[in-house]
Amino acid sequence: ANRSAVRRARPCLRLAGRRRSSPIAMADGPHAGARSDVPRPRPRTPSPVRAVAECKKTPAPPRDFDLTPDTIDVIYAEDEEVFRETAVRELLKVGFLRQNIREANNGLEALEHLAKIQTEGNLTKPVMVLLDVRMPGMDGRECALKIQEMVKQKQLRREPYVICISSIARQVEVDEGGGNFQIVLPKPINVQYIEDAFDHLRKWWTLGLCRQLPAWKTFDIDKIDLLAADDEPLCRMSAQMAFNQAGVLTDSTSDAESKEEMLEQLVEGQVGDASRPWVLLLSSEEWARIVYDWVEEQRQMQSLRRAPFVICTSVDSERMCSSASNELFHVFLPRNFGQEDVKWSLDYCRLWWLTRSVEAYSKPSEGQDAFSDAGSDQELSDEEQSDGD
Repeated sequence: ANRSAVRRARPCLRLAGRRRSSPIAMADGPHAGARSDVPRPRPRTPSPVRAVAECKKTPAPPRDFDLTPDTIDVIYAEDEEVFRETAVRELLKVGFLRQNIREANNGLEALEHLAKIQTEGNLTKPVMVLLDVRMPGMDGRECALKIQEMVKQKQLRREPYVICISSIARQVEVDEGGGNFQIVLPKPINVQYIEDAFDHLRKWWTLGLCRQLPAWKTFDIDKIDLLAADDEPLCRMSAQMAFNQAGVLTDSTSDAESKEEMLEQLVEGQVGDASRPWVLLLSSEEWARIVYDWVEEQRQMQSLRRAPFVICTSVDSERMCSSASNELFHVFLPRNFGQEDVKWSLDYCRLWWLTRSVEAYSKPSEGQDAFSDAGSDQELSDEEQSDGD
């Protein structure tokens, strides 16, 4: 019985042997049509945020309060080579060393440099991070938010001093309130601006003088106030229902069926809880223009406590014009939007909420060693429409 079993197995063994000697199997690469013909995924780039988190168990180095520019590690993110070269020359004039300046093309590369210098460089000295607002991939706002969120979670051994470089700024601003930056410098920067920033960095490092940042706010979907404004009940109801299914509480949802009622709700919303994001669903550019003009009027009077995050929910393309929609809405949903689109818009709202502040800035009283909670009502949103960057 054993011999017959061996005889039956021999053809299979011979076939297997021929397959092993097949020129296709011995080829260096996969043959067309095989599963292995699909390109293998390249190794994923390690996340800079994850790399930083892995360093958090190491105790923070002691602080050296004797600060000079030649001992400061600098990370400079700017996608325009001309501005980057100019800024580096100005930094060298102030006294910063070329070997201590790390350049990046966007916010993601800046985070990679920040992860590396957690365990290298001048460990007892501060880190100065300069971020341009508009950059491809990850812009300055999002990068600053990521940095401040890591600071809040105590993931950084070396906490950076984050500086914004803005083409719309006309002077050095310490209380700008428009993002997760400690200070804003006009673009292009010069020696005087850098010296002013370094003076504030010294006070921040030695005395703890700083402003509280928008990243210290919280964002939870179940803590969003929602207003759906539309003269068509069906559109209004369907938009509300989509966001309620995404996690927005029904008790926090209201609606308006006319322009007058919408304006009344906007006024009433100003006395609401300023720590809660306020989302406005609109499907008409005419109504969005009314909201935009009202918000700008409140800004000029310095009475805006809560700015709405405006989402376009138009399901009929004929009801939407395209002339100036880019400044009236923060987010456009597709014609037949679903839950994935709603969740994407809410995630964009989270980024907007944690990178901007609209509350009026009140200067600290005499003898108070900290900036106030929010910052001025000037935002850096004009930067997105500036061509000078």
